[in-house]
Amino acid sequence: MGLLDGLEKFGLKNISTENMYEEQEKKPVVEEKKEEKKAVNLDETDYIFPKKYECPVCGSSFTSLQVKTGKVRMISMDKDSRPVFDGIEPIKYEAVMCPTCGYSVMSKFFKPLTPSQKKGVIDNVSKNFTKKKEMKDTYSFDDALERISMALACAIVKYGKPSEKAYICLKGGWLCRAYAESLDGTEEDYDSKILELKEKEKEFLDNAYEGFVNARQTETFPLAGMDEPTLDYILAVLAMENGQLEVSAKLIAGILQSVSANSRVKDKARDIKEELVVKIREKKAKGQ
Repeated sequence: MGLLDGLEKFGLKNISTENMYEEQEKKPVVEEKKEEKKAVNLDETDYIFPKKYECPVCGSSFTSLQVKTGKVRMISMDKDSRPVFDGIEPIKYEAVMCPTCGYSVMSKFFKPLTPSQKKGVIDNVSKNFTKKKEMKDTYSFDDALERISMALACAIVKYGKPSEKAYICLKGGWLCRAYAESLDGTEEDYDSKILELKEKEKEFLDNAYEGFVNARQTETFPLAGMDEPTLDYILAVLAMENGQLEVSAKLIAGILQSVSANSRVKDKARDIKEELVVKIREKKAKGQ
């Protein structure tokens, strides 16, 4: 299993996520408790609209479905800051993909490319891309995973910043979690699908952690729109979930001592600190 699995259907075969953050250095470019979800009467199509784009690689005009930001309502937030919305999963609509050349990018990072970035996409994606013609009313979770994987592939070949690749991986992990939550437990292959999505979520989030750690050392804040305390909180949660308790504790301590961290982030950090203390005690009790 890999983060770019399934992109063969678009003609992509030779792009790898191996050492994707180290490559950037070689070739630089000039759970909080969830509330019970309420039933909604709106259809998913009521939350989205087709937005026009002009591809920075091939110049084609196309439309991509986007979420009406004023329409969605957040009902809870997971421990690692993934927001949960009523009636729709907005992450399904964050990746923009040109149906002509395959260039894909998260909407946050949609902007003109440098000549070398454009060449990287053309040589590694567009030349092999199988054009897509259909315009769907909504994107399924499978559609969304393909689009996010395409965005990651394009970020790799255009030598995008570590923060961009890490952001894609973070959203990919959250998307896998949302996908798992949407599944019907009565389906025949439910258990195997849940296992597959949990494994992919972990792979995405592990890469997000690695990328953001890299970005903190090589880029300046804000990173992917996040200030330092906000990012450090997410890193602390990811580190804790991976068993890196000392790393997580250090990040939490930094947030609590920060003069720039707002009260909301500090409150969340205190909650994580309590969980960390329990985990550290359990680890010591086991003699690890």
